[in-house]
Amino acid sequence: MVSRPTHNERSAKILSRVDAWGFPPAVLQRFGAFVLIWGMFESRLEMCLWALRGDQVAGTRPWTDKTPIGQWLDELAAERQHVPADCLHVLRYAMNAGKDLADYRHAIVHGWMFATGDMPTFIRNPGLFGEKRHRPTHDAHVSENLLDMAVDSAWTLCQVVSLAKAGCDDPTTWPELAAIGSKVRRAMSQAGELRHLTELMNHEKY
Repeated sequence: MVSRPTHNERSAKILSRVDAWGFPPAVLQRFGAFVLIWGMFESRLEMCLWALRGDQVAGTRPWTDKTPIGQWLDELAAERQHVPADCLHVLRYAMNAGKDLADYRHAIVHGWMFATGDMPTFIRNPGLFGEKRHRPTHDAHVSENLLDMAVDSAWTLCQVVSLAKAGCDDPTTWPELAAIGSKVRRAMSQAGELRHLTELMNHEKY
């Protein structure tokens, strides 16, 4: 009697198929890292927003429980008297980076996969059946290099919200957030490239 393959063996066969689609182990590793770090960012962002707003959430349903990530990011960049001006600039860079990176992440996680070149592309809300969607269509190109940009940008966003929360807890630490302004601008640039890569590739100067 032939024994059934173990889940490890079945998984290995599935991974081999995924590799044949154009996703080698190095790319899958970066997929996993990006999704993991983005999840860390979202959870830390929520705590950061509570601190920035002075929310007392014990025993209540926080406003973040019923609002999308885009509204969280808008709130991150809201002007507040206790946030120094140079730090507010950093938070606004982070908001822009976060919105572009969220779209990129959503296209990968929720989008359709299409064969394009050496590696598939993901498109969210492609409207294949003529349906009308509330959210606009957008795509996500992937490669080791592009996913490295996503991982780097998401990690920087984690640093931003951790330092912003620390600034709320101890105002003497706000300069630490201001000091990473150049890193956050780089993350904003990278996230913008990831989100708008198709448009950029069609531009003669890209």
